[in-house]
Amino acid sequence: MTRQLLTHSGSHLVSNPLEIILTCNYSPWSRYSGGAQKSVHMVATEMARQGLKTTVVYSKAPWENITVPEDLPYPICWTWFFAIRPGISSPLRFLNGLAFFLTVRKLSTLNSVIHGNGDEASLFGFIRSKRAFVFTNRYPEFPAFLSGANWAQIFTWTRIFFHEPRFVAIAMAMKNADHVTVTSRYSLEEVARCFGIDTKITSVVPNGVDANFLDIPLEDACKSGVIFYGRLTRAKGSDLVLEAYARLDSELRKRHPLSIAGVGPLRKQLEDRAMELGLTEVLFIGWKAGKELANEILSRKVVCLPSREESFGNTVVEALALGQTLVSSSAGSIPEVVGPWGNLVGGESPQDLADQMEIELNRERSFSDRQAQRNYIRAQYSWSGTSKRFLELYASIF
Repeated sequence: MTRQLLTHSGSHLVSNPLEIILTCNYSPWSRYSGGAQKSVHMVATEMARQGLKTTVVYSKAPWENITVPEDLPYPICWTWFFAIRPGISSPLRFLNGLAFFLTVRKLSTLNSVIHGNGDEASLFGFIRSKRAFVFTNRYPEFPAFLSGANWAQIFTWTRIFFHEPRFVAIAMAMKNADHVTVTSRYSLEEVARCFGIDTKITSVVPNGVDANFLDIPLEDACKSGVIFYGRLTRAKGSDLVLEAYARLDSELRKRHPLSIAGVGPLRKQLEDRAMELGLTEVLFIGWKAGKELANEILSRKVVCLPSREESFGNTVVEALALGQTLVSSSAGSIPEVVGPWGNLVGGESPQDLADQMEIELNRERSFSDRQAQRNYIRAQYSWSGTSKRFLELYASIF
């Protein structure tokens, strides 16, 4: 059944079908993919399953061939990606905004809600046919030079453009949106600190948990091993995991090998460092997703995810949803998101991280404790709940 909203046309109320256009740079199936791409995909999937007309605009290079799932419940519209290479910011990224602008302007109607999720949404405020423009900030943490920036001055825009162009694009999107959402209270503070967005047009809408991490039954069995999963970048702390693991007793390492699941720019550096440290117990198992990733996580005793920055922390929530023992950091939104669960280490000390890892590897948790953890995550985070909150927001500004 198609959801409808009442909108004004002159002095009469007219019932119009709600059309949702979500946008995101790259896609969940691109070579460069992370939490933002997965989150947009999950929101679109949930809305499409509710019978809402939902389209997602992703970007890719003109020469890229990307294979998408055959059972995808929503249509995709591809637009061009412009940059030196994925993950690198440059003035060329503003061409991405133009490509998305032209594509979304063609797709949108007076019944459309346009929902941007990154710097690709920089020009959406200028689409005259829009009925509503919602922007979700999925950037994990903003640098110190943005703190307290006076965006009322043209010098600020010029200075920041030459320092980091993507933040000017994000500022344009935020300041022209009808409403700005973030995934945590921590991210809300970041947006206020760096962009001065009015709290009256901002709200927190947390992410949900992929059903793949909820449908698998918990097992009450002895397990071994440590796993890190995610993009192999400094922000995700993959280097900290390796340095901490090297500080564990050799006998403990033999009983609990470290698996590193993911791809990213630090892969070669991490492999070289593991060899330098003589860590023969470290396995690089490549990118995993969905049920395959869930099963990998479930087969280990400890999940170690010491991120240096997080606006939400999809991986952290996924580990907790599986009832697994989590060792993480106190960076960004993590303490807020994990609630009473997880073992959080402050700072960036590999030794402190190793100490906590050792405690958890030598500790046995009860099945009831793990089940209580999983129930907490189920109650707090679901994609159906996230989608419901977005729909309520669309209705309030449509």
